[in-house]
Amino acid sequence: MKTVLIVDSVEVSRQFTEMVLSNMFATICAATGIDALEIFREVRPDVVLSKFRLSDMTGVQLLRKLQAQFGEKIPFVLTDIDNGTDTERDALQGGAWDFVRIPFAPEILICRLEKVLELADKINAP
Repeated sequence: MKTVLIVDSVEVSRQFTEMVLSNMFATICAATGIDALEIFREVRPDVVLSKFRLSDMTGVQLLRKLQAQFGEKIPFVLTDIDNGTDTERDALQGGAWDFVRIPFAPEILICRLEKVLELADKINAP
């Protein structure tokens, strides 16, 4: 089973996302970017699903810190409530593999994560 690191500063949102994903993936959660860095170091999840706005940094800043420490091929999906295109553009230009708007349909989030993981497997194949 693939592992998803869920990074979200809002506890209820983090718990909801974990509930949505727990039937398809192993999940581990972090409330801050700093916590996510430590968990990533210990667990090495298959994909990171992070809110764009965290309490201590942005999701793009988290991604850049992960890339600096662990390399650039980190499957990373950002989420946000913002209905404009600026956040989505910033996320994708910042290196996110995908962007999911909140609120999301659970089945769409699962499909997007599966596609990101499928792409990661192809990229990392020998």
